[in-house]
Amino acid sequence: MKNILIRYGELTLKGNNRNAFISKLIQNIKYKLKQYKDIIVYKKDHNSLVLEIKDSDKLEEICHILQNIFGIYSLSIVEIVEKDVDLILKRCLEVASKHIGSFKVEVERKDKGFQVSSQDLKTKIAVSILKNNQNITVDVHNPQLKITVIIKHNGAFIFTSRIKASKGLPVGVSGKGLSLLSGGIDSPVASYLTLKRGMQVDFLHFMTPPHTSKEALDKVFQLTSKIEKYNQSNFSLYICDFSIILKELMHIKEESYRITIMRRIFIRIANKLCELIKANAIITGESLGQVASQTIESINVINEVSKLPILRPVLTCDKEEIIEISKKIDTYNISILPFDDVCSMYVPKNPVTKPKSFIAQKQEENLLLDELIDYTITNLIKTYIWKDGELCEKENK
Repeated sequence: MKNILIRYGELTLKGNNRNAFISKLIQNIKYKLKQYKDIIVYKKDHNSLVLEIKDSDKLEEICHILQNIFGIYSLSIVEIVEKDVDLILKRCLEVASKHIGSFKVEVERKDKGFQVSSQDLKTKIAVSILKNNQNITVDVHNPQLKITVIIKHNGAFIFTSRIKASKGLPVGVSGKGLSLLSGGIDSPVASYLTLKRGMQVDFLHFMTPPHTSKEALDKVFQLTSKIEKYNQSNFSLYICDFSIILKELMHIKEESYRITIMRRIFIRIANKLCELIKANAIITGESLGQVASQTIESINVINEVSKLPILRPVLTCDKEEIIEISKKIDTYNISILPFDDVCSMYVPKNPVTKPKSFIAQKQEENLLLDELIDYTITNLIKTYIWKDGELCEKENK
């Protein structure tokens, strides 16, 4: 039987909210590991969680899933023995018996009732290993093998490595947001970074059939599926047919304002949808100065139509930084597939970089925006929910 020690990281600093954060993390872990529920026993501790794994063959699979759950700082595969010096020495000696090279021992005594001090126990372990293994030496700076022993109230934890996890906060502790998922590189990264700060994320994508292809829509489904492993169970993808509104936008006299007004309409629709699904914020992949429609002037003009906060997690990132994260979360190769979305297809030749609010409002006065937005919300949005490993269309009521 193997054990996995899960460390909470910053969750331990949350004061009165600490228990709520940890409870949410455990809930998320249990959901992600539901297929293994018959072989896992959960043991909650003050600063950590231990998973007792009854089938060691599943250990690697479980560790891989845990690494992608936000709220976990790191994890270790541990041996847990009784708080008996002889048993601890025996187990540490077994760990080091086949090792050739350098080693180091670290001891942390969380249970101050344990009679042997950390330093004395460390010395005993090191001496025992040196006496019984002629092929090993001590190196306290760059050891090839590091044996760590933590004395807790419920036993002595022995392990040789710390596996980095995703850190952040458990998804769900920061409310729910609606991410405008375009199909490009930036918006999946923005969604991922928002999830990392504990916000559950649903997705909204705008399409204009027949101008946007089936392949462009497939990209969005693939991207959502990639991000799924960081999300929690009950999330949705909303596909909005933007065609009739786009036709109306062709009547704008100031062509340079087309993208600005299009984005303002996206935000209006997102606000109404957020109200229906009880979301607290809108998420976009905008990066300051990256394209003409992402200047601070454009952002201000777009912001003014929103009742909800608009989160822009990649606002200060350059393109290389965003691409690096997209490769890390395995969305990059999907995002660069050559299938256009709404924005890329209808960018004017010379989009305005410093739009004026009063001009944008003037352009919108002669458009039937309120009626078309209400019609679109009621009739032209399809809902897909993540279920049993795939996105399934839900009948809209």
